[in-house]
Amino acid sequence: MNIVKVIKHILLGVSVVATGFSAEAQRFHCEADTAKAMEIIREFYNPGGDPAKICGPIAEKLKGVAYVPISKEDSIGVAEIRLDGFDDFAFVNMVAALAKTATSPGYSRPKDLEIMLEKLTFRRGEANGFPTRMMYGGDWIVDNRSRGNVKELTEDYSEHFKTKSLDWVCRHRGEFAALKDSATYERQRMVEFGYRTFKIPHMKRESSDWKQVNPDIQDGDLIMLLTPEPDRDVWEMGYVVRRDDGLHFIHASERDGKVVEESEPLGRYIKRHSKEVYGWRWLRIL
Repeated sequence: MNIVKVIKHILLGVSVVATGFSAEAQRFHCEADTAKAMEIIREFYNPGGDPAKICGPIAEKLKGVAYVPISKEDSIGVAEIRLDGFDDFAFVNMVAALAKTATSPGYSRPKDLEIMLEKLTFRRGEANGFPTRMMYGGDWIVDNRSRGNVKELTEDYSEHFKTKSLDWVCRHRGEFAALKDSATYERQRMVEFGYRTFKIPHMKRESSDWKQVNPDIQDGDLIMLLTPEPDRDVWEMGYVVRRDDGLHFIHASERDGKVVEESEPLGRYIKRHSKEVYGWRWLRIL
C-alpha cells in the first residue's frame, strides 16, 4: 500500500469514528421535541395495533411544523428525534416511526423511537454515514419493503413502469452539507451508480380519480407523487386523510414552508400540478 492510500485509509478510519460519536450525540434534538414525541406515542399507544390506521391522525398533529431541509443539512448521517422541522422524507419517516412505536408491544421509550426512526431512514436500518440515508423514494420502498416496514399497493392496480437513472443528489452536490467531504461524495456516487436504469412502477396521473381506486385508499396511506425530472423520482410525498369531499394530502411542503393539508382533494391537487407530476405510488405502513 503506497503512502497516499495509507493516509486515505487513516483519514477514512478517523471519519468513521468521529461520525459514530457525533451521531450518538445528536439523535435527540432537544428535550422539548423528545417530550412531544413521547406525548404523541402515549396518546396513540395500542400494542399490537395497526400503525397504518394512526398515520393519518399523527400527520394531522404535525400540521404547521416548519419546513427545514433536514437531509441537506445532515453532515454526518443521523436521524434525530426532531419535531420542530421536517423536509418531505423526514416527515414521512417520523410519522411512520411514531405510529410503529405506538403499536409495537413493549415499545414506549425515547430509545425505542430512535431505533425505529433509524430503521426507516437508513438503508438496511443502520446509520453508517450520510450515504446510507435513503434519498430516493424507490430506494426507500425497496429497502423498507424487504424488511416488512411498508407494503406497496401500486402494482396491484397498475402495470405502468418508467425507467430512470437516479443521481440527483450527486448532481446537486453543493446543496448537501455532507457531500463537501470528498470521501462521502465518492460513497454517495457509488450508491447512485446502482440506481442506473431503475424501474419505477406507478399509477398514471389520471388514475387518481379512478372510482375503483379511491375507495380502497385508506386514511393514513402513504402517497408519493412522481416527478418527470430525469434524475430523481419523487416530487412530493405524504399521507392522505379522508374528508367529506375525498382524500386530502398532508405533507411537508417546501413551497408553503411548513407541513400542510392541501385544501383540495388529492385527485384535483394532482391535476393542478400536471406539469410537475406524471404519476404516483401508493403505500401502506406495516
